[in-house]
Amino acid sequence: MDSLVSMSVYLHIFFVFLTLALAFVNLFIVKKCSDYVNMTKKVELFTPMYYLSLSVVIFTGLVVLAVFRFHFIHTVYMMILTSVIIVIGAFKAYGLFKLTREKDISSQINFREFAAKKYIVDILLLIFTIGFAFSFAK
Repeated sequence: MDSLVSMSVYLHIFFVFLTLALAFVNLFIVKKCSDYVNMTKKVELFTPMYYLSLSVVIFTGLVVLAVFRFHFIHTVYMMILTSVIIVIGAFKAYGLFKLTREKDISSQINFREFAAKKYIVDILLLIFTIGFAFSFAK
């Protein structure tokens, strides 16, 4: 049982940092790609990886939480809140992405601005949650 817990915690921490790295990659793509078509191809490649990594973080977090008999502490609440905010932002970004037309420059600018803000918020939330969790680690 201890090996399950330790492996789940290690996987959880690994995928948290992978999610953070992929958020940086997505932010870099949104900020640095000047051609919209090229940017959308790269975003469509890296975004599923980002959300798959986030889903693994949520799943391993649930496994660890179940092992600890769903003992909620302030760090768990912070992790849940961070996950919910990131997922809500993802739904909004996806909706805006689908409404963006290839020939409409203003919708492209709106999407780029929203996506950049979203990834900056995701990065800050992840960094804050990591710091919060490690500062209260036993």
